[in-house]
Amino acid sequence: MFGYIKPLKAELKVKEWEVYQGIYCGLCKQLASRYGLFARMTLNYEFVFLAMLDMALREEQIRFCQQTCMAHPFRKRTCCMGNQSLELCCDVAMLLTCCKLEDDLHDEGLAKRMAVRMVLPFARRDRNRAAAFRPELAEKITAQMKRQQELEDRRCASVDEAAEPTALLMEAVLGALSEDPVKKRVLQRLGYLLGRWVYLVDALDDWDEDVRQGRYNPFAEQAGQESAECRQQRYQDARGTLYLTIAEMRKTYDLLEICSLDTILENVLDLGLRHSVDRILEKRLQEQQA
Repeated sequence: MFGYIKPLKAELKVKEWEVYQGIYCGLCKQLASRYGLFARMTLNYEFVFLAMLDMALREEQIRFCQQTCMAHPFRKRTCCMGNQSLELCCDVAMLLTCCKLEDDLHDEGLAKRMAVRMVLPFARRDRNRAAAFRPELAEKITAQMKRQQELEDRRCASVDEAAEPTALLMEAVLGALSEDPVKKRVLQRLGYLLGRWVYLVDALDDWDEDVRQGRYNPFAEQAGQESAECRQQRYQDARGTLYLTIAEMRKTYDLLEICSLDTILENVLDLGLRHSVDRILEKRLQEQQA
């Protein structure tokens, strides 16, 4: 369920996109430095957002340099230099990626399961290292993923109940970004809403494929054997729910009074999340009309 929390590039200034790309590249290099080359495959937009949010909360100077990399060996690119925020995101990435791979063993087909089994030993090794750095967070993530699996095993038909473990998981992750009791509570609320949004938008994106593959999907369980017209109405209802969640996220974010990286973070929350919802629903409607 990765790849939905990203900015709308067309609405960013050139210098803002350069900063975003620099943090993306910095996180990639930090993953390789902290966990090895395999870890680079876990890089995605969600962890870049988490890194930016943590950097903004720390209110420390963010340092950049020019470096080459495996993907761009002939041209130097702006790269964020290693810091505590990137280290935190690397640890979270290892914890969540291993959980995602273990979940794929239950949901995917034979070919995908074989591929997962090949990389799972490396993911578990890195997960154990990350758990040593963040034991409390690792315990919370494991507990919520176990609860998520239980809900999927009994094919829970309540979308709200199905989204709860992921919401609580992200509540724990964002809550770890600050020790200040007021900010911590706000971050926990922001994390809860973000986790709920990610779970729902991922389920909406995978709805038709999950039905074809016989995999669990809360929207499919709730809809049952509804007609195409009813399905389209559910799509619109889902859009409303996701939009409301985004609006509440934005209000919660404002309570943090962030100044550093604020224009990029606001772009993600105001434009990027809505764009992800609209893109998915447009695809769903086109498939229904085909």
